[in-house]
Amino acid sequence: MAAVTETPNPYIAHHLAGHVAEAGAWQELADAPHVLDHLEPRAVAAEALRLGYGRTGLPDPVTATLVARDLLASVAPEDRGTVRALITARFVGAAPAAGTRRADATWSVRWTRLRRDLLPAILTDRASPVEALRAFSLPDGRQLLAVGTHDGRVRLWDSESVLDAAMPPVEELAYDRPVHTLETVARPGGEILLAAGTGRTVHLWDPVARSTVGASVLDTGAASGERAFRAPAWKAVRLPDGRSLIAVCDTNNVRLWDPFTGEPVGPELIGPESLTMSQAISDGLESLDGVLAPVTLPDGRALLVAGGTSRVLDSIDGSTDFMYGRLWAWDIATGELAWRLGTGYSGTLTALTTVSLRDGRQALATAGGGGVVRLFDPEGPTQVGEWLHGNGADVVGASTVRLRHNRTALVTVGSDRTVRAWDPTTGTPVGAPMSAHNSGVRALTSLRIADGRAFVAGGGEDGTVQLWDPESAGHIDDPLASPVEQLVSMPVRPGAIRQSRPLLASVNSDNTLQLWEASSGLPMAQPLEDCAGRPVTVLMPDGPTLLALGDGKRPLRLWDPESHRVVRTTRSRNPFRRMHLIDYPAAVATVPWRDGRTAVVVKDGSSLSLWDPASGRGLGNLRFSMGLNPLDAGTISLPGGRTMLFTSSQEGIKLWDPATGAHIVEWNRKLDYLTTITPVTWPDAHPLLAVTGKEVTYLVDPFSEDAPKSRVRATLAVGSQPATSRPHRPLSFGRQRLAIAGCLTREGRPLLATGGHDGVLRLWEPETGGLVHALPVGAPINALLTMDSLLVIGSRDGLIALES
Repeated sequence: MAAVTETPNPYIAHHLAGHVAEAGAWQELADAPHVLDHLEPRAVAAEALRLGYGRTGLPDPVTATLVARDLLASVAPEDRGTVRALITARFVGAAPAAGTRRADATWSVRWTRLRRDLLPAILTDRASPVEALRAFSLPDGRQLLAVGTHDGRVRLWDSESVLDAAMPPVEELAYDRPVHTLETVARPGGEILLAAGTGRTVHLWDPVARSTVGASVLDTGAASGERAFRAPAWKAVRLPDGRSLIAVCDTNNVRLWDPFTGEPVGPELIGPESLTMSQAISDGLESLDGVLAPVTLPDGRALLVAGGTSRVLDSIDGSTDFMYGRLWAWDIATGELAWRLGTGYSGTLTALTTVSLRDGRQALATAGGGGVVRLFDPEGPTQVGEWLHGNGADVVGASTVRLRHNRTALVTVGSDRTVRAWDPTTGTPVGAPMSAHNSGVRALTSLRIADGRAFVAGGGEDGTVQLWDPESAGHIDDPLASPVEQLVSMPVRPGAIRQSRPLLASVNSDNTLQLWEASSGLPMAQPLEDCAGRPVTVLMPDGPTLLALGDGKRPLRLWDPESHRVVRTTRSRNPFRRMHLIDYPAAVATVPWRDGRTAVVVKDGSSLSLWDPASGRGLGNLRFSMGLNPLDAGTISLPGGRTMLFTSSQEGIKLWDPATGAHIVEWNRKLDYLTTITPVTWPDAHPLLAVTGKEVTYLVDPFSEDAPKSRVRATLAVGSQPATSRPHRPLSFGRQRLAIAGCLTREGRPLLATGGHDGVLRLWEPETGGLVHALPVGAPINALLTMDSLLVIGSRDGLIALES
């Protein structure tokens, strides 16, 4: 395929992908990246989804276009190769060869250390969170996908057109309450879709006639007297005689209802007894949690199983001391309790469903805390097989999915937004872990289309409906890749630290510190655990470079990366610190000291002092007050080699001479608790401070002779955090949504690099505040660091090293 050297005509840009799909020439297109760069990414993705996804092994560049079509459409053709390389690194595990970089590209990918996911195809996008999903078959064999959302709408998609992002839903229903349950119930002539919300109303819709059948209101007074209606869980139950009912779970009981009349059917299923507080303290308190599953035994009996919790209460104040999960099972025909079972989970049961075993029996799949799934034989009840391990976080949902060749998989959703498929008979994973798109998954269902392709459909908190192919080829995850919160470079002196190779240190979200070789991304030592806070590089007089570690919650430590051991720990005789009533001192920066020594700037309460890392003692009686409501502190280097200390509070910024303790200058401006201060220094240029607030970043010249208001050299239209983010403690060194990377030089001019929660790397002109370039990297950016020709990004998914 010939290379495209200029922008193609609109027909080629929008329709060449269709011809490639019909000819099955995906590999030829992938082998011509200059052609792929100039095609409309959404058109390529639509054709790949329609004819390739879930059917054939698409080449990496095409798959990257499928899962990142919106990112690719937002950048110029010369940057699409870089974006595809980053997406490819995320689901394959390695970035494409550097030799594939376009000559006009702003960035190339030097190396990556990213968590590897099988990213989903995004089908629809609405502002309202998806609460329920249900795929069901029509009499002609076609399937519909029903999507229930928090704004009270149900959209129905034909399984054939759902793979075409441009196709609208075949039907949209609007109700007055959020839809949290979608079920199907049988009646003569076909299945009826049932939609339930937070009230007592059950809505019924006929998918064949495409009309509303009606709505029934559950007559709770006839069944439960004056007891208030509470329905945390609804489940469709099909009886052996063919009738379909709905089961509604309360804290202590389950009731079966006729969905067409709203009348109760059969006896009430009695669960845990209501207890007084004194009984609960002495005997424990049991309740149903709201997860339900109907199951049929080999002898034909129908059981309804509910998950619940046993709570052991503290006898002093009645607070919960310990919780563990239980199962209750009733015979639906008689209403009698068949059995009650402890599951072995601590906490509540979060998911309950049924799976088919190879011998045709049904088993109960239960999920709770710890990321473990257990299977139980409901006839025993006894455990079936081994526990299913491998979920990286607590399982919050589970469902079954029909795969190709009439196989069934158990699909679990973790609180880490990861979806996993399992073979319930062997306990082994099916395919690779699947990552939800920037949000948690609230609902799951399986979807099969006419050509035999089977998918997992998931509804997200961000309003998207996502599609995964659970049988895609698996991969080996990188055990060293995890969310990065902090980055720091380690200056190297001749003969010190790993043969003088430049290093960088990262601190992950689990408070693990890792050293990397900056040029290759290779790990240089075993990870160091329990390292919360911002590391500070300390150059010692005798040559080694150490790291000062401390977050204020434990004594300050000096760590030697050569020997991989702590060489010094601060001591405190203050009993309030040992009892964690007040914080320990924490390192915030270093400054040059007399005789070539380096002093560590230590924050203790609302003031700063200097500490000698060689002797472990304080340096003089110098103390620098941060003022009321302190925020941040650090150092800024002047062109002549002099280093100044800056402090910030809600009243503004002050600069100090660390050698004498003299107050040099201040910038009085109202700052809030989200404000961060980052020094920006270019070689032989005047240093600036980047003051980042909620909405904008100010580039401030603290040494300007002008009036205080004139010290702002430029304003960047980007802030630190979205308004919905949780507040951060001042100087807690937690995740910041925007980081200033310092100086980059491009075409002979200095630029600033910023990154934030939106996952976009931006370059700015520091004199005017103009935006020079923007590159989406596909994940929120938590930290940035410039090292020679490299720009290292610490993101939610790991590390990225770009070269300009």
